[in-house]
Amino acid sequence: MLAVTAAIALPILLIKSPTETTQGFSGTYWNVTGVTYAGNGTRGTALNQLAAPTGLFITSNDTLYISDSGNWRVVAYLPNAASGSIVAGTGVGGTSLTRLASSGIRYISVEANENIYISDTYNERVVRWASGGSTGVIVAGNGTGGSSLNQLDYPYGLWVDSSLNVFVSEYQNYRITKWVPGASVGVVVAGISGSSGSTTNLLSGPTGLYYDEANQNLYISNTGSTNTVMKWRVGDSNGTIVAGLAGSSGSSSSQLNTPTGIILDQWQNIYVNDRANSRIQLFCNGSSTGVTIAGNGAGGSSLSSPYDIKLDSQYNLYVVENTAHRVTKFAKL
Repeated sequence: MLAVTAAIALPILLIKSPTETTQGFSGTYWNVTGVTYAGNGTRGTALNQLAAPTGLFITSNDTLYISDSGNWRVVAYLPNAASGSIVAGTGVGGTSLTRLASSGIRYISVEANENIYISDTYNERVVRWASGGSTGVIVAGNGTGGSSLNQLDYPYGLWVDSSLNVFVSEYQNYRITKWVPGASVGVVVAGISGSSGSTTNLLSGPTGLYYDEANQNLYISNTGSTNTVMKWRVGDSNGTIVAGLAGSSGSSSSQLNTPTGIILDQWQNIYVNDRANSRIQLFCNGSSTGVTIAGNGAGGSSLSSPYDIKLDSQYNLYVVENTAHRVTKFAKL
């Protein structure tokens, strides 16, 4: 793998664990030096290259699925592989169900049988691509942008739960919709369709999405003017801000600027892809102050338009760098 920075590895943070008391923490932290893990940093169509990647999903066996948006495909990288394989799309953009949008796709989700769900953003739909299949099937939206409940408008974040319900963050409709298997219409489960704002009953350009199924809580990145991450229990009419200051973008430890991808670990710590600040922020459970664990401010390392983040089974951190055409790994120490 290729080194991304020459920063010295330092212990960054002590993460809260289930056995934590007020006097102690569990000792987990990351190397601040990243390595190129997927792609080679040069835009291209070869299977060891990526082009403007956006979304990322890591399975339980640590296979990486990557939205290779600029190549109109999804590629899979087995652990430590030097190149990927095409698992969805043809490498040619289009509107047919054998192709993905010419102007780009966003986030992806992969269920237990390794069927792939894709936010086919500019085609205004979510498609399911069966493992080993050569075509997609529409599971949300109807391929035309709009605010009716049979439509999507700029689908972005995506989560598929254990019952194969599909949750979609709609950037332009300011809402999260849930689509049960086989449904032709969705149900709004967070936000108010067509209304954007910074109050706790509204969303603003929602992108990143994480579903804590056990507690029925959605975690949502507000990428618009609000610049927050919200926790929203499915069925409630309001959410709660858990990271960022509503309506205040910035680079302080309590602020975010264009947050996109988000994840949680088993201790409910929140990891945020703070895109416009070119950094990854970690907010320990219950804390409104973030700590930079990768990117600007972390040992001098830098990220190039980070878009999405995931953790593997060993808590190594992976970051999609959109304009560097790669996925970068920050090893857990």
